[in-house]
Amino acid sequence: MLPTTLVFVFVWTLGAAQEPSSPPPADAFKPEPTWKPLGTDLWFDPQNRTLVLRTRVALRDGALEHLLCLRNTKEHEAILATSATPKLIHAGLLLTGVEPGHPVRFRPEFQPPEGPPIAIEVEWVENGKTHRAPARDWVKDEQTGRLLDKDWVFAGSEMVEDPISKKAFYAADEGDLITVANFPSSILDLPFASSANDAERNFVANTPRIPPRGTPVTVYLRPEKANPKSKQAEK
Repeated sequence: MLPTTLVFVFVWTLGAAQEPSSPPPADAFKPEPTWKPLGTDLWFDPQNRTLVLRTRVALRDGALEHLLCLRNTKEHEAILATSATPKLIHAGLLLTGVEPGHPVRFRPEFQPPEGPPIAIEVEWVENGKTHRAPARDWVKDEQTGRLLDKDWVFAGSEMVEDPISKKAFYAADEGDLITVANFPSSILDLPFASSANDAERNFVANTPRIPPRGTPVTVYLRPEKANPKSKQAEK
């Protein structure tokens, strides 16, 4: 006779296996003809000096370290994930007319990330209606309940030498694209101290504002001083 614990695990697993899985929402996205493709899920809009990424919702609830991560890396702590190549995201930001500052520095003393501020907007379709909002609306301070009130900055990640191969690699290739906790590898980071330690993490997902998991989301990144000419979709 099987132990009770094993029976429970077997029944639970069988039930989970038989539960029908929901297919991801259909994606009818089409890039504008004037956009310049920069690789998978990435375009540059020269008219509006805007970088455009295609992503999907990976997480709607819980503590955050990322707004956006590379697909199949850190979805357990990121609202969005993309297949866009990190180096090309960096290159696309350069095309918008800005230069990176520097990522967070912890030694010899703490220095927050610096760089030109980048306005980030998210756009998605839900129940047949197009929505567009600042990405900051999807992130809130767990202690105060307030929405994130600072834009991300183009910190630029860093080149790191592999200790074994001695070859340099771009640190953001490991998945840290747009973060809400400070990482030296972040391409875009918040311009103030924000810990990644579990006991000190500040930010959580603002669940009511975030569409269902798997929802395709277009992310627009532009320098704060840019003045886009395109009309925003209805919020």
